Amino acid sequence: MSDIHNIDKQLYTVQDLLDWSPPKNYRIISGGVLNVKTRMLIFGDEGSWKSILALHTAHSIARGSRWLGFRTTKSNVFKLQAEMPMYMDRERTEKYCIGSKEIFIARASPVPDTDEDDTITDATLAYAYPTRVISRTERSIHIDDAFGFQSLKDNIYSCIQHLPSASMVIILDPLFKLFGKDLSSEVDLKPMLDNIDRLLEDTNSSIIIVHHTRKSVTDDKGRPVDLGSQDATGSRALVRWVDTILRVDPIQSDETDTRVSLTFTKHRNSEGLLPRMLVHWDRGTLHPHITSRIMPTDEDMDIRGSFDLKTLE
Repeated sequence: MSDIHNIDKQLYTVQDLLDWSPPKNYRIISGGVLNVKTRMLIFGDEGSWKSILALHTAHSIARGSRWLGFRTTKSNVFKLQAEMPMYMDRERTEKYCIGSKEIFIARASPVPDTDEDDTITDATLAYAYPTRVISRTERSIHIDDAFGFQSLKDNIYSCIQHLPSASMVIILDPLFKLFGKDLSSEVDLKPMLDNIDRLLEDTNSSIIIVHHTRKSVTDDKGRPVDLGSQDATGSRALVRWVDTILRVDPIQSDETDTRVSLTFTKHRNSEGLLPRMLVHWDRGTLHPHITSRIMPTDEDMDIRGSFDLKTLE
């Protein structure tokens, strides 16, 4: 390391930075969707299956299974659910776990001359009931005040102390229930965001926040206007703060209310283009079926001549 780094450990020359070794596993969700110490926002309208997506996300990360087609690194997960009473959260979790078990067994190779019960192995139970997911249901906590944030912080440190050594993912669902002040005020919102940043840095954690859309803006014919990330409720400070934003929209023509579109409206750390997806949620298992996964193309870009390294700045 350089002399200046040896004097002040916060300072790095270019070579110091290249010599520094990052954590071995810093990608939580592949493609740059979620890395260690980064922030993700999932937002959408009522009835867009956001909370079920949060549940699916928690379990996918905890067991290291695919999430909407992306790879995940097995990590510890703390999920704070603040909207539903605990019995409803339990019912959803139970249905989802039973669905996970059925899916795992259906994918497993059949074992001849055995009863169905014999196929429920330790691997099946580990997949269906991941022990790395820790949940809390609390409908009166506000993490924008000192007491509420300290309570959240204590939970995270308890998880770190008792769970296997791994990165931590914090899931907050939904933000409006966890915030007691004015979400549209940057002055009110920013201190909480700064506190979360310090928590992520100190605990080597990442965060996923579930959020709602604002009232729709319409054009002169009364049709809703898609404003992308700006449709998220509250101050623009939140949208600027997060690294990844996944927008969830119900398919209006779907009378079963089980089909949604998923669009990444922000992907600061993306390693490439991210897909737009159509998902059909199965009410029986609370698991998603990806019906369409479309990668954007660069064909609309204005290419000025053929690519040549010598043309780069």
